[in-house]
Amino acid sequence: MNSSPNEMKLIIPKGCDNAPRKQIVIEFTAAMVKQQYEILNEYADESIIWYQLKDNKKIEGKCSFITTLQNDHKNLIDCLEIYQVITHGKFASINGVMSFANGTKIDFCDVYMFSNTARSGKVKEIKSYTIASK
Repeated sequence: MNSSPNEMKLIIPKGCDNAPRKQIVIEFTAAMVKQQYEILNEYADESIIWYQLKDNKKIEGKCSFITTLQNDHKNLIDCLEIYQVITHGKFASINGVMSFANGTKIDFCDVYMFSNTARSGKVKEIKSYTIASK
């Protein structure tokens, strides 16, 4: 899936459209990067906890989560490439690479926990692992 020239390019693997939870994880991850707050509000639980493990940070609550995103993503991300999305029950993981306009790349893996196994389950917890790419 590609965006218009002024927007971030999103590359997803084939086969990710066969499970609703996979689509939610992709949409939520892209919304975090693009700061699409309507999508984040739709899928995030009010008491969401986001662990940024590299920086030893724990962000608690939807308001703090959104505020942190507003402050964290100051660099323009040119491309978000997803390598895999794995879902099972109320858990999911997604990994890939973010490419920035300045040439920097960051490999990431986010592990999600949802409030329940239903499609309507909200994102309760995210553990984010990031490392600079070479």
